[in-house]
Amino acid sequence: MRTCQKYNVVPVQQFIAMMDRDVVSLKHRGVGSVGGRAIFECLRENRHIQALDMEDNQLGLNVDVDSGHLEHISSALRENQVITHLDMSYNNLAARGCAAIAEALEDNSFIKELSLRGNNMGDTGAQALAASLAKSSKLTKLDLSDNGIGEVGGIALGALVAKPGPLKQADFSWNSVKKQGASAIAEGLKTSPLVRLNLAWNGLGDGGAAQVSGAIKENATLQFLDLSSNRVGLEGATSIADGLKENQTLRSLQINGNPIGDTGSMILIEAVGHNQSVRDLGLQDCYTYKSGAGLFDPMNPTGHYQLNLAVEFDVKVLERLRELDRMDEASGIDNFLNVTHNGKIVPFTEEDDVQAWAPPPHGMACFDYVSGKRVPKDARAQRDEVFQSLKRELANPALSEDHRLLMLRTSAITHYWNAQQVKQLVQLITYQRRVDAAIMLFRRTVDPPNFVDVVYGLLKPAERKSLRLRLGEAILPMLPAAERALDTEAELLRTRGMLPAPPAPPPAADGEAAVVFLTEDGGEAQASGDAPA
Repeated sequence: MRTCQKYNVVPVQQFIAMMDRDVVSLKHRGVGSVGGRAIFECLRENRHIQALDMEDNQLGLNVDVDSGHLEHISSALRENQVITHLDMSYNNLAARGCAAIAEALEDNSFIKELSLRGNNMGDTGAQALAASLAKSSKLTKLDLSDNGIGEVGGIALGALVAKPGPLKQADFSWNSVKKQGASAIAEGLKTSPLVRLNLAWNGLGDGGAAQVSGAIKENATLQFLDLSSNRVGLEGATSIADGLKENQTLRSLQINGNPIGDTGSMILIEAVGHNQSVRDLGLQDCYTYKSGAGLFDPMNPTGHYQLNLAVEFDVKVLERLRELDRMDEASGIDNFLNVTHNGKIVPFTEEDDVQAWAPPPHGMACFDYVSGKRVPKDARAQRDEVFQSLKRELANPALSEDHRLLMLRTSAITHYWNAQQVKQLVQLITYQRRVDAAIMLFRRTVDPPNFVDVVYGLLKPAERKSLRLRLGEAILPMLPAAERALDTEAELLRTRGMLPAPPAPPPAADGEAAVVFLTEDGGEAQASGDAPA
């Protein structure tokens, strides 16, 4: 209060009321540079506040050149031995202000987490800050996002990333480090102790992605990497997939918002399938959705397909599924069900199946594919906090059903669920598409015996029938005998592309020959003896 009176500023009552607490948040309070001076003067002697959030308070030099000097902040940070978490985001500190804070941290070994997000530090500020932090900083988490940092600043950050030390998490997103900056950061990342790195929205392009790919081949600590919205195309996706094959530590890879297309998405999905360490792959807004295959996952291919045989990508998907079918002979089930071409059933015999089919060069091929691959014994259901987050995302009323199903398909690339979780996910889908969701998650359920009681039992009779005919022999043995008996032999045969055998004709009247003939649609009719055959 004395300091406020000295500098002729109105005291922030919220701050006064919280001075004896461990965590203080003063976001968006319009404190200003002079008010900030009063607050930081208090921090010289305060022994309670461990986390201080001063986001968006116009503390910096750009507000008032005469009174905005940051000596009071620097001095307070040098002397305070209690604060461990400091957020100074969006305060117009500019290059000089950020450098002053970094210099103060050379004498402070207590602050572990620092955010200078949105302070317009530019290359000059990034260079100064990196130089100071490289000397004696004890930071474990640093946020420099949205700061106008270019390639020169990116090179300085690369040196900071390379430095052995306590820094475990770095957020450099929403800058413009581009290829040269990415190259320096990637070089530093090869031996860096970082666990999390965010490089989203930095204009890396395919060249920058290739540099990062080389880094993750050698890095042995990184667990989270965000490369979203970096103009990475198919070439860059191929590079990243190549790097994933040699990485054993990465747990989450975010590629959202990059134009890698259907092919690039498939390449990354397959790389993740072989990697075995990645548990979360972000591909939102990466593929075109134009393909009838949607988001094809060879590790979880169970689902409904509508493929245009005149489209190269769709033809490749069909061939991949036929290859999976050949490899799945030991499962004892028919993988391809309900196969049609331009709306007409593609007929198969007991001896022939889809492998003997020569697909035409054009037209629409529609079918259900059911994988015989069981859930791995070591698969674990998604952690509850992650599951609840996914549920909140799917519950967004602004999402279309197609978008929800695509989100489920993307999540199913790396995650498994128990039957109760699958039930909750299916309930978020409208009645018309619930069967699609249930089928998609069928082979991602860690407790398959519970699928029938919990998920199948949720569905209405018409949905259950659709599920049975689309999953076929994969689910029939799990069902009670009464449920299995609901489908006629003709219906079950048609799922495999086989026409039911015609029933025996009724006995003909004396002197009259009974003639049974097949109609064009595969049905049957009977004519009297004098009717044309």
